[in-house]
Amino acid sequence: MSFTPSPEITAPPFDLTLPAAWDALIAVPEPTVLPSLGTPSVPMQVFRTLCDGHPVGWEVRVHGAGPVFGGGEVFDTVDLRGTARVLLNQELHSSRVQGTYLSVPFFFSPAGWGLSLTTGAPVYADLRSPGVARFLCLDATLDAVAYGGTPTDILREHTARTGRMAGWPEWAHGPWMSRASYLSEAEIHGVLDDQGGAQCPVAVVHVDAWLAGNVFREFTCSWEIDRGRFPAGWTDRLRARGVRVSLWLNPFVLRGSALAAHLAERDLLLRGPSGELAVTPDLDHRHLIDFTNPEAVRWWGDQVRNLLATERPDALKLDFAEEVPLDARCHDGRPGWAIRNSYARDYQRATASAIPEELRPFPFFCRSGTTGAQATPCHWVGDTRSSWDGLSEALRACLSLSLSGFALVSHDAGGFHTPGAGVIPRTLLDGGEACFTADVEPELFGRWGQWAALSPVTRFHGLGFREPTAYPEPWRSAVIEALRLRERLRPHLVRAAAAAEETGLPVMRPLALIHPDATLPAEAWHCYYLGADLLVAPVLEPGGSATVWLPSDGWRPLLGAPELGAGIHHVTLGAHQFPIYARPTT
Repeated sequence: MSFTPSPEITAPPFDLTLPAAWDALIAVPEPTVLPSLGTPSVPMQVFRTLCDGHPVGWEVRVHGAGPVFGGGEVFDTVDLRGTARVLLNQELHSSRVQGTYLSVPFFFSPAGWGLSLTTGAPVYADLRSPGVARFLCLDATLDAVAYGGTPTDILREHTARTGRMAGWPEWAHGPWMSRASYLSEAEIHGVLDDQGGAQCPVAVVHVDAWLAGNVFREFTCSWEIDRGRFPAGWTDRLRARGVRVSLWLNPFVLRGSALAAHLAERDLLLRGPSGELAVTPDLDHRHLIDFTNPEAVRWWGDQVRNLLATERPDALKLDFAEEVPLDARCHDGRPGWAIRNSYARDYQRATASAIPEELRPFPFFCRSGTTGAQATPCHWVGDTRSSWDGLSEALRACLSLSLSGFALVSHDAGGFHTPGAGVIPRTLLDGGEACFTADVEPELFGRWGQWAALSPVTRFHGLGFREPTAYPEPWRSAVIEALRLRERLRPHLVRAAAAAEETGLPVMRPLALIHPDATLPAEAWHCYYLGADLLVAPVLEPGGSATVWLPSDGWRPLLGAPELGAGIHHVTLGAHQFPIYARPTT
């Protein structure tokens, strides 16, 4: 165990303890159950079963009042004070639980302290007390780093130590268009014809189902392209239309396949406690690449380079990687619980390291991770529900992820799935053609699409039509208008990304980061700066009601919202009005 205090801390508010027994320290709710698959979210199970009452980790206490931010992707709040949570990456399968795809054991307070716990293991954060923050970690080799200063000072120091985004190409600031999934090259050209006819900008198309087999049933990666649906040269033909291509990857291998047998023979897969091949807890037909094995990392890099040579994608979506079995055994000797949260980061690093220098900066679109994963941008907040609650949850997750050191964040514009519609269409599971519909309530799609256009990275995606032209007026043209505004704002977005690369400050900058000393009204939680000079206040409820907070007079509306002075305002907006304001010029 090591503890490194920041030079700015003259009187550290930190206590570190090797607990005599964990049972006396942990008071968390009984495990909740994900209704889709019955997988426990295991706060008690992880800590009590693995620790078995023995001192195998550390407790860190931070004394002092005030808000606490960070923790990674959090759907239910932005200020963590008053809550208790387990930082444990999970495949949520669209269930509404207090879970996360992406845990980051980094926390800070405007009171002047920050704390980073260097571990891939689960962490329990007890922030229920107004006067003390308690963090329990299973990892006996834990390194704890304390920071001091303002929130921006702390974020700069933290990202300088753990990594900053490694560039983002200019074209990737344009709109990404996707659904789960485009099923052929011909279908993509039809979508582009439709969007082009409506003068809707599209910079990137993303494809999940480029692989042979039924990826919607298997959720594994065979690396074999389906040439019947995607003939040779298909990405070149799309680039000729001015559109880049993103492809889907994941670190799982189908049980019983020839590829699984080959990798098992070379010992490149995670093993179970008795030496058997480990499987993911949520879907037991999937084996996992063991990224603690240098040979597995080399094999993975070879596959990535071959894909770049044959299909020439411009971006890669690195999906999944949350469900490492807790009892797995790694090549380097660690148990599965010790890499549960860091597995995704190592998978993303293995992919990024395989990208040739001439193709960098190369954009990734990642779902899970932990501290350090921010160096492989961008990260999106997973499979959110297509509902007004889902919209607010996605926004909170983006804000909390930004406050955790992730400079580029995104979300599925329109939401991933409509509640009650099923997670995956039956036709896709059975290998048939997709029966997609415009399944999102039109006003919700319109407001979500407008927010997406004014997010750090804009991607439309879900289990249904997510193209703006699939929706009726006035929301069709309202979203297209917002996307055209985004195109005009590209120079600003490029500057904001460059600043993030240099300073570690996120492109989405919550008010708690920029105005830590201000007494902000609770209604302003959802407002944020987009870069240095734009302020966005997403519309989060039907009927056009919106709450806008501005720090001073003179901010100029860019998308039809009313001119407003400093302070909090409650306004009602038409379909083509959206609260984005530009900083006053001097």
